[in-house]
Amino acid sequence: MADLAQVKDIVNAWRPLNPVESTRVEYWIGAASRKIRRRWKDVDQRIAAGTLQLEDVTDVVVSMVLSVLPKIENNGVKSVAVAAGAESRAITLDSSGGDERLSFEDWMVEIFEGVVASTPLPQIKAPKAYGLNRIFPDWKEVYE
Repeated sequence: MADLAQVKDIVNAWRPLNPVESTRVEYWIGAASRKIRRRWKDVDQRIAAGTLQLEDVTDVVVSMVLSVLPKIENNGVKSVAVAAGAESRAITLDSSGGDERLSFEDWMVEIFEGVVASTPLPQIKAPKAYGLNRIFPDWKEVYE
């Protein structure tokens, strides 16, 4: 079974890769493709039937892989700072918790399921501001 994206898709979205990075990208594209097929077992049939666009699936794979690539070199490190004068070094560790790689975001699930896992919007009741204070009495259209 073919992968749902190609190395060139990552290159087009990110930057040219050296040979070592290309090998890693090939692995992660395969891993993302397998994870998608485990969750949505009919993905290949839907692409063949035209009910799911391959370009959308490729976008999901590319986003998943790009989220993993920077973490490979410095796993667990969020930021690094280096200074020259009087020597200073700082490393901030990622405190996001867990080591879940290749996770699905809401927009990705929407592509496969057509449903958004949305959060409720806040409901606010407030009086009409223009009814409280007639600062500009000659603007009748505002108050009527």
